[in-house]
Formats: sequence, C-alpha cells, structure tokens
Amino acid sequence: MLLNLALLAAPLVAAAPSSWFQPRDSDIHNLFKRQGPAPDPAKPDFASHYPAVGRVANGTLPQAWVDKYNKVKAEGKIPSPDVNPVATKRNGNPVYEGRDGADKSICAFNTGCHTDDDYFLAPDGTFVLTFDDGPTPASPALYDFMQEHNITRQATHFMIGGNIAADPITMQRAFTQGGHIAVHTWSHPQMTTLSDEAVMGELGWTMQVIADLTGGRVPAYWRPSYGDTDNRVRAIAKNVFGMDCVLWNRDTNDWKIGQDQTVEGTRKIMQEWWVGPKSPGILALEHELNKDCVDVFIAEYPAAIENGWQMKSVADAYGLKWYQNADSNEGPVTNFTIAKDTQANLNLSAPILGASSSVAPSASSNVSGTDGANPNATASGSAGAGSASASAPPKSAASALAIPGLASLLVGALAVVAL
Repeated sequence: MLLNLALLAAPLVAAAPSSWFQPRDSDIHNLFKRQGPAPDPAKPDFASHYPAVGRVANGTLPQAWVDKYNKVKAEGKIPSPDVNPVATKRNGNPVYEGRDGADKSICAFNTGCHTDDDYFLAPDGTFVLTFDDGPTPASPALYDFMQEHNITRQATHFMIGGNIAADPITMQRAFTQGGHIAVHTWSHPQMTTLSDEAVMGELGWTMQVIADLTGGRVPAYWRPSYGDTDNRVRAIAKNVFGMDCVLWNRDTNDWKIGQDQTVEGTRKIMQEWWVGPKSPGILALEHELNKDCVDVFIAEYPAAIENGWQMKSVADAYGLKWYQNADSNEGPVTNFTIAKDTQANLNLSAPILGASSSVAPSASSNVSGTDGANPNATASGSAGAGSASASAPPKSAASALAIPGLASLLVGALAVVAL
C-alpha cells in the first residue's frame, strides 16, 4: 500500500513525477541484507568489514547491488555514455569533453543546473539544517550544543561512510540523540568522474554502514560531495538505491575557513541571511568538518531563532519519512509484503558489472587504488552553484521518498549501541 505523505502548501508544491519511486516489485529490500549479525561498532575490527577508509569504494560489490544495477540499466533507467558521459578532470574540475555540462541531458550541478527532482529550495521561513562530513573530532561539541538546546531532531547529518567506519560510536551518538542520518558518499570524491561501479560503491557502502548502525534503517537522501552530480549519478542513486539528491541554495562557505575565508566572513554571510527575505527558505550547506565550522553555527544559532527562522531536518522540512523504511529514529523498521522480483526475465545483454561477492570486503580487500586516495576525504567543497538567485521550485513533498514496498532489510541481530 502507498504511504500517505503530508504535502506542502501551494505554491511550493510542484506536480509529482509519475516514476520517481521504486516500483512495487522493487528488490531494494534485498540490497542491505546481512547473512548474520551486523558488525559490532564497539570492536576494534569494525572498519575491516567495509571498504578501505579514505579511498574510493570501487572494489567488490554485493551481488544484489550488481543485479539491481543490471536490471535498471537494461530498462533504460541509467543514461548511456553517449547521453551523459563520465566526466574527466581538468585542472581538478570535472568537465565533459566536447559537451556542455549544463545541457539538460547532463545537468551537472557544478554548472548551476539542477533538476525538478533535486531538493534545492526550502519552504518559506524554513532553514533546513544540514551538516556535512561527519563524524569528525569536532562533532561531539556540535552534538553537545544541539542536545543542550533540544534541536538534535532538527538537523540532517550527511555523513561520509569512511568516517563512520572509522568512528562508529560518534555516528551512533548523533543517531541516538535524534539526528537524521543521510549519505555523503564513502570517500568524498568527485562523483561525476567515477565509473558506474564506483558510484555504486560510494553510495551503497555508505548506506550499508548506516543501516548496520541504525537498526536497519535505509537512508532516503544523499548529498553529493563538492555538489558534484549529474543525471547519470542521480539515476544510479535513485534507481538502484532509492535515494533522492539534496543540494543547497545557500553556501555558508564554512568549508573555506583557513583558506580564503575567515570565521568572521562566514558569520557575516549568515547574518545577512537572518535579516533577509524568507521566501524561498534556505537549504544551506554547512559542515561539522572542524572546530571553526561548528563554532560558526553555535555563534549564529541564536540570531536565526530571534529572526523567526524555523530550523528543520530535510525530511521534516518537506513533511516526509526520514528513511526509506522508517518514519524516524524511533519506532519500528517497516516491513511490507511485496511482489516477487522479476530479475529472471532481464535482458542480460546490458553491461554487467564484474564484481559478484555478497560479503562485505575487508579494509584490505580489492578496493582499487585506480582513482587514488582522496586527500580531501573529510573536506566538502562547493562545486555546485548554490546560487541564492535561482528561481526553480523546490522538489515537491509529493514527489519525494515514499517507497511503497519494503521487506526486512537485515538478517540477524543488529548491534546498536545506546549512548
């Protein structure tokens, strides 16, 4: 059965596309099963159950992910290379040789292009509170402040999978305090420059480690590192993993502090927001990257409230479920009876990814170094336009995540530490 979603009042609601959700016979419920208990975050070998920390997760993938990719590829739901090629790097920036990344067939956010299905604007008067790049050593101070001010449920944390694997206890603190957890890739790469297989690894393994640590909750949202996404990457996130893309229409520039930005400069940017127009609302790019980023938010929070801004998580801002299979951090993970998957009828002439293991690789597994170590794995830059002047409507609540059918996601006991 379909889940009823709260809709935003006009004029913020756009017409809902007819094919945004996973179909009723979706096999997404099979993508994050484990053959036994999830890894124990209290044990020192926790990270060994996942791809190497700080490197692109482009090695072995579970067979279920590969099968789902091949299915949607065969159905024409992933753009072909002639329509949306893999970007190459030129002077460190993704480019499409001989093509315009702003073309609607590609719609790269680093050109300022975003689609109707992207979350980009916020409802009037709403400050959609998000923090990228956690968990980091700066995160506990942020969580202390949010707990003290009773706003832990009002933020979405877009977390890096490798950071979670390296510090699962801090991630679980964000979750058990009430924070909304979402995906910010595994190693913080430029996603448009990766192969389809590597894109799957970056998204899928981050979803897996989050599910392992949250009682089986499957993330519904992701934010591209550096804002680097295009239609190919969007299609993999949506059609393989069921996730919607969250961008931003305001950039604090806190990630630049220590480079060509100062704490004072970032605070000035935010101070102008508080006294500025409230239509549209603000979907901001903020970070829990380091102490300076956290300190800026702590210093500016009172002014935001004094000026009447309502802070909400991504899901609550649009009246949506927090996860694909759960309303929030509390309560049950929802199980549904779904139609039997039809992958046996696939046209297997579509390109087939080579990986086939259904067991999570260890930290020393065949996660390739082809794309190289990412020296900025915990630094989220702003490749996207993030322009305050953009006029496209926000994604409507009606067209957002509402997977109509999901069965149980994890097999066996899940180790969730209550902090």
